[in-house]
Amino acid sequence: MTRAALRLALRQARGGRRHLAALFACVALGVGALVAVGTLGAGLEATLAREAKALLGGDVELRAARPLPADAETALGGLVRDGARVVRVSELVAMARAPAGGASLLVELKAPSPGYPLYGALATSPAAPLAALLEGDGAVVQRDVLERLKVAVGDRLAVGEATLTIRGVVETEPDRSASLVRLGPRVFLSPAALERAGLVTFGSRVRYRALVRLPETLRAGDTRAALARAIVDPGVRVAAYDESQPGLRRFFSQLTLYLGLVGLASLLVGGIGVAASVSAFVARQVPTIAALKALGAETPTLVATYLIQTQAVALAASLVGAGLGLAAQPLLASALAGLVPFALEARPEPLTLTRGVVMGLLTTLLCTWAPLAAVRAVPAWLLLRRDVETSTRGGGRLTLLPVAAGLAALALWQAGSLKTGALFVGAALAALVALAALARGLTALARGLTALALRVPRARGLAWRHGLAALGRPGGHAPRVVVALGVAVMLLLTVALLEGVLGRQIDYEQRREAPSFFFLDVQPDQVDDFGRLVERTTGTRPAFTPVVRARLAAVDGVRVTREAVERRRGRDEEGRWYFTREYALTWAEAAPPPTALTAGRWWTPAEGGARALASVEETAARHLGVRPGSRLTFDVQGVAIDVEVTGLRRVDWQSLTTNFFFVLSPAALAGAPATWVATTRVPGAQEAALQNAVAAAFPNVTAIPLRDVLERVAAVLADIAVAVRLVALFTLGAGVVVLAGALAATRSQRLYESVVLRTLGATRGLVARAFAVEYGLLGAAAGLGGAVLATILAWAVVRWVLDAPWSFDPVVLLVGFAASVTLAIAVGFLVTFRLLGQKPLPVLRRE
Repeated sequence: MTRAALRLALRQARGGRRHLAALFACVALGVGALVAVGTLGAGLEATLAREAKALLGGDVELRAARPLPADAETALGGLVRDGARVVRVSELVAMARAPAGGASLLVELKAPSPGYPLYGALATSPAAPLAALLEGDGAVVQRDVLERLKVAVGDRLAVGEATLTIRGVVETEPDRSASLVRLGPRVFLSPAALERAGLVTFGSRVRYRALVRLPETLRAGDTRAALARAIVDPGVRVAAYDESQPGLRRFFSQLTLYLGLVGLASLLVGGIGVAASVSAFVARQVPTIAALKALGAETPTLVATYLIQTQAVALAASLVGAGLGLAAQPLLASALAGLVPFALEARPEPLTLTRGVVMGLLTTLLCTWAPLAAVRAVPAWLLLRRDVETSTRGGGRLTLLPVAAGLAALALWQAGSLKTGALFVGAALAALVALAALARGLTALARGLTALALRVPRARGLAWRHGLAALGRPGGHAPRVVVALGVAVMLLLTVALLEGVLGRQIDYEQRREAPSFFFLDVQPDQVDDFGRLVERTTGTRPAFTPVVRARLAAVDGVRVTREAVERRRGRDEEGRWYFTREYALTWAEAAPPPTALTAGRWWTPAEGGARALASVEETAARHLGVRPGSRLTFDVQGVAIDVEVTGLRRVDWQSLTTNFFFVLSPAALAGAPATWVATTRVPGAQEAALQNAVAAAFPNVTAIPLRDVLERVAAVLADIAVAVRLVALFTLGAGVVVLAGALAATRSQRLYESVVLRTLGATRGLVARAFAVEYGLLGAAAGLGGAVLATILAWAVVRWVLDAPWSFDPVVLLVGFAASVTLAIAVGFLVTFRLLGQKPLPVLRRE
């Protein structure tokens, strides 16, 4: 049977090249999207694993917001005696100023001790040891510092109270923190220069790191566990190199997951094209199948024939798609290059390639299940009655059940998570049902309008009437075209809508309540002079907010210990952060506007002046397990402050104003050492002058320009949107192939209609307009359905994932709708324009 099936498959393929070509294109595009995303994800994981020690800075890292405690220093001393090397690093944000021109810039300072880096390479220009470049008040800066301050190597650079000399430019930094948004370019200086700068004072936000390179006799995991047991304070983060960059790993894991689901959508859209092309091919082969059965061919042999054909084409298409995915992967990598501190390598990953090919073969098998079932139902006697029995049915709707189950299983496999896969399957099913219902509604409406037009004598709009009637022809293609193209439109419009929502959310000019600057670390004795300077420069007095830095020491009398925090590892990673982070506390007599209490109440002025009370942000309260009546203990510079929680409140973090997790009553922080945060809004033209004036008069004050930060956020979002669009284009390509294949499948019908109309006196222009109406209505239905579904999907993401306010942009939807109509008409004419040149007489004679 196998040999006969192979011979038949080869012969039958010659007559179905057009349909098999559509199958090939659909599978290749779907597999290409999956391989591109999968290769990107595998490359990220491999690079993170390979560069883990360089990214962390050592085998083990200790990190804290305060100088390391005595037990940490003792533990490090023991490691040094065992042969380990330790490098100390201090990092903070400050202002750098060019003394010659007076220009200032927010920078990220880094002061490493000799021996840095322990792993990786710090590339500088000129090439020299970092310690030699930093000796004698030297500085090494990123190139952005030179460009923005208009300085050069050899010029002076003022940082705090110190004046440094720029000795070189840093090209690559191995352990640069991989945060998606950086506040400023890097400036290296020596620990002695940092001390002379006077920036490390009370209230300063400094990150203290101890990087450890272990001897070969010590293992990083065991050392991390030993340090965690020895260091009591949970605020000291202890991490081994295989735990480095957890935020970066989590971000890229989620990003590649979502991109992979978009790629899976392109494969499923391609599956629609596969089913349509194979159905059309089998329908054309019905007389041949009946003849073969009449000559004694067995049904299993015929089914095997078409199965071999489709799987052979799918295998070739999957291999080509894998190559296409590898070719597209560098484009994805370049789009995301600005988000990672290392070079992304595009290399083939055997497991990813195999997975993509298997996905292509299985999707083809499932999507051809129903068409191949029709082969079994073709009777031999149909050869004698094909003029009255032109078609046959397969297994009906029951045949689709294993197909749906198989596709759902593939989605779960690709998602790698039951919850995520189930959400994708549910959303995909809802989208398919909605678009299919829209297509059937369009067909029914077209038939009704056509019937109504026939009752009206001399009805005008002949092209419209024939275009509408064409949608209701037997074996109509409207459902699969609208579904395939509609899904592509939905994905692209969803990305555009989300980008617009987030763009408007961070658009500084639209945020009238947002300040221009946050000025940090204003000391109590500087408040009056600072206020006068800002008022003299801008004409407006800044708003001041007191800040007291503290750590959470106990919740309802239970001490916050490392053991308690470690128990949350792997169970509530986000919740662990609320126990170990350093908090900025403030006090207020009245509730700051706008405050939305979700539980409890705010204290009265008399209570606030007499009792130690606290209002807690609702998300922090949920992770900490507190409610009105709970008691919290904070550690403020070694002094324990015990407060009672009176209420929970919702904080609008998108307001871009001064917000706090904890607001305490004035009595709670009476006498506590505090610094002040100043905020002010000025016109854009005055921002540089104000920043330069503050940097010159108050070197210890850090100015955070909100406009620059939001522009960096917007750039990150733009990079992510480009990556998502690149993958979504595969879906659009699959939708176009489905459209072209559906129109090509009805080519003979269109040719016959065209020559009949022209024989009856219709011009080529009239026939072309009738085709345009049909194609345009298909594109309009797909655009309308895709726009509605995109709006629903984008709203759900904004509401439930991003937790941001929803804003609607009709322009995006109108552009998407118009593009869908234009694309459908363009593709339709490219597929069928040659029909208009056919002469009627030869065609009618063949019929």
